[in-house]
Amino acid sequence: MSKFPTVGDMRHRIFFQQPVPTDDGYGGKPVTWVNCGEAWAKVEPLTGREYFYAHQIKAEVTHRVKTRFRQDIKEDMRISANGRILEIVSIIDIDEGHQFFEILCTEAK
Repeated sequence: MSKFPTVGDMRHRIFFQQPVPTDDGYGGKPVTWVNCGEAWAKVEPLTGREYFYAHQIKAEVTHRVKTRFRQDIKEDMRISANGRILEIVSIIDIDEGHQFFEILCTEAK
């Protein structure tokens, strides 16, 4: 099993979202999430063994998203995928080759 996704694997359209604080007129700053990019990706839930391993590293990691490398993606963003919201926990540049990301996420409840 290759650590790099194939074109056929990346069949999910995902949207990267960034938080934008807005003024509610009463001194509060609620956050609105705004789409700031989109990509094709491989979105997969972690299997039992992978979940156990990921849980030891970072609590609550439930999904892995693999997509092409982008310099504008940060850990304070989230991903909207297939009606789900995935909060980014960690971004890994696979082999540090600037070709693909592996993004570990937690599904928002």
